Amino acid sequence: MTITIDGTNGITSPPVLTLQAGTATTQPILLTSGTNLTAAVAGSIEYDGKVMYATPQGTQRGVIPEAQFFRLNADLAGANVSTAQNIFGVGVTLSSSTVYEFEFSFGLSKTAGSTARTTGLSFAGTATVNNIGYSVFTRNNAGLEAVFVSAVSNTTVTLSTGVITETAVFSGRGTISVNAGGTFIPQYTLSAAPGGAYSTVAGSYFMIYPVGASGANTSVGAWA
Repeated sequence: MTITIDGTNGITSPPVLTLQAGTATTQPILLTSGTNLTAAVAGSIEYDGKVMYATPQGTQRGVIPEAQFFRLNADLAGANVSTAQNIFGVGVTLSSSTVYEFEFSFGLSKTAGSTARTTGLSFAGTATVNNIGYSVFTRNNAGLEAVFVSAVSNTTVTLSTGVITETAVFSGRGTISVNAGGTFIPQYTLSAAPGGAYSTVAGSYFMIYPVGASGANTSVGAWA
């Protein structure tokens, strides 16, 4: 049977389901949240109100990444200060009682100022956090650094450098368990005002998507 949104129907072989395009006020597909299958079924798609899942084969239910994504289209100028600065100029809103996975890649570039400084990362906003863990790899003129961070507060992630012209690179990924929903804002903090401001480089990005409910181990798929 062929079923179309405009109400017409007919017989075809093999069966075909055709959906009309969505509009600004009508979605082409809407899943109502419910309880996931006790035993995952290959080929199924499910939605439990927090995360969408698909099962490609066997009992291997998996998360469908539905990422909130932000990418800078032009350099974002910072300030010559030693206080927290918004990396991307924006924050994202997260939901309560949810675990998220996130990843980021950004560059900080400057052409003036020789005061020695390190760079730390932190997250601000109104969301409250049960726990967080992320690995970050950085490179500046002083060398490479790899750090695992388990706090939203400012944590130093680079080696100290006093070079004037520099582009420092930051790449990382991790998870966060949110208690109360709210905003979540990636930040960097310099240990000292360098004498010239950094800019976040165009092409830098941050993405984050839900993977499950908070309060217990997150286990999706055939883990045992």
